[in-house]
Amino acid sequence: MSDPEVREGDESAEVEESPVPARDERFGLNLGNPVESEGAAFSWLVVVIVAGVSIAAVAKLISPLASLIWILILLAILAVPIFKGLRHQLGSPDDDE
Repeated sequence: MSDPEVREGDESAEVEESPVPARDERFGLNLGNPVESEGAAFSWLVVVIVAGVSIAAVAKLISPLASLIWILILLAILAVPIFKGLRHQLGSPDDDE
């Protein structure tokens, strides 16, 4: 089978991907709002599963106390973007301009 002809005015023929990730994309994952996007929900699921496996591995290989410390570190990492988002939402609407 031959490829369909591409017309000069056809914009959907070839789309270049930007080398710069999207605003909500980190480490190749779409970490946006999981309620609005199915891709973001899947990315969050992957992140939660990886975190759970890493916590279980630390608990098994090192100690339960080390896994508790690892949980606190992971929660602190998660808290930073949450608080930044809350501060942005609670801020003045003039700051968005």
